[in-house]
Amino acid sequence: MEMEKQFKVFVYKEGDPPVFHDGPCKSIYSMEGNFIYQMDVNTKFRTNDPEKAHVFYLPFSVAKMVKFVYLRDSRDFGPIRRTVIDYVNVVSEKYPYWNRSLGADHFMLACHDWGPEASFSNPYLGKNSIRALCNANTSEKFNPVKDVSIPEMNLQTDKLTGLIGGPSASRRPILAFFAGGVHGPIRPILLEHWEGKDDEIKVHKYLPKGINYYEMMRSSKYCLCPSGYEVASPRIVEALYNGCVPVLISKSYVPPFSDVLRWKSFSVVVSVEDIPRLKEILMKISSRQYIRMQRRVLQVRRHFEFHSPPKRFDVFHMILHSIWLRRLNVRVGDVSKRSFWGFSYTNPYSKTIKEGFSNEIPIKNNSISSSSSSSSSSSSSVAQQQQLLHVQYTLNDDRPLKHRRRKWYWSDLDRLERGLQRARAAIKEAMNGSRLKDPDYSPDGLIYWNAKVFH
Repeated sequence: MEMEKQFKVFVYKEGDPPVFHDGPCKSIYSMEGNFIYQMDVNTKFRTNDPEKAHVFYLPFSVAKMVKFVYLRDSRDFGPIRRTVIDYVNVVSEKYPYWNRSLGADHFMLACHDWGPEASFSNPYLGKNSIRALCNANTSEKFNPVKDVSIPEMNLQTDKLTGLIGGPSASRRPILAFFAGGVHGPIRPILLEHWEGKDDEIKVHKYLPKGINYYEMMRSSKYCLCPSGYEVASPRIVEALYNGCVPVLISKSYVPPFSDVLRWKSFSVVVSVEDIPRLKEILMKISSRQYIRMQRRVLQVRRHFEFHSPPKRFDVFHMILHSIWLRRLNVRVGDVSKRSFWGFSYTNPYSKTIKEGFSNEIPIKNNSISSSSSSSSSSSSSVAQQQQLLHVQYTLNDDRPLKHRRRKWYWSDLDRLERGLQRARAAIKEAMNGSRLKDPDYSPDGLIYWNAKVFH
């Protein structure tokens, strides 16, 4: 894999626990803490030399900010906003890398519901940086072209023993199952139509005593995954772990890793408006089609497994791979000496940053709610991804740029960009059908848009 050969991440050392370099490892926000920990101890993808880094990680935890910085019930987001602003200011004043790209080669990761809002504390962090978010809601400015949707996982340990398994497709007598709290706009509609209304669709606000939640999942063909307060739900990963075909019921949600995974091949998408027709929709799926989908669930779930230390193609690698793909689609140049299309540009009057976003590696968007206006907006963004976009940020100066002859030497940044260009070419060649040379290469099948993007 080109990512394994090249990709390097610089983790800023600034900041102290519990807000920085720390995070929850046992909750629905567990990906924040587990990812921070793995990046701190991982030597394969991490570099201590920022000149060799392709991306820069801002290692803060929004969940920890909510716990230690936010004053409970105050409804004052100011302390969290100031924490993010101050951290970006610290690293941008100490290092040149944030200012070099206005954050375009930086990334953050958050699983707390307030992750999107925290990111816009600094406009460039929200607009330019790669945001790996569980709350991947296009109506809250999630942009699938540059942002990464990651799974919400309710981990209680770093071991998956006993959590993964389940009977075959023919030994699941229950058509569909859901049990969970009634919050958000979608779940009340689901319970109104299906709680106690049908013997084949088991919908509960609270599970009856003596009934095990995971055994119910393993006895069900389909597991209903409606959004709650926010779009993401840990039930999606739980369904995959238990061999249950997930039924996504949401608005404006971009499922995890949908740039690589073809969600409609192993899940069912039901719009909120079609909740009354839920049984009709599921019954129309033939036994043969269901068996195919269930087999694909077993095939895809390794991409949602957490391992310590990480394993190839697990959730940690999938997150990094999605960040890698987005970094491939950004070209970064120096502020004072901008190398772009063979010229160095200088502006004697002000600092000018010229940033090229070139989506040479296709980023697929498998949004589940194409009818909503927000999804239409995200689809419009994806439709433009094959174009070469130029975004120029100029500080209080409209005078034209002057160019001069290129100096024929390669800086560290030039070398990084040349390496990325080789990776782009190799991946595109693989996607176009060339034979893969990696003997350990294994992803294949209809669950992928194009598995060769892993090349």
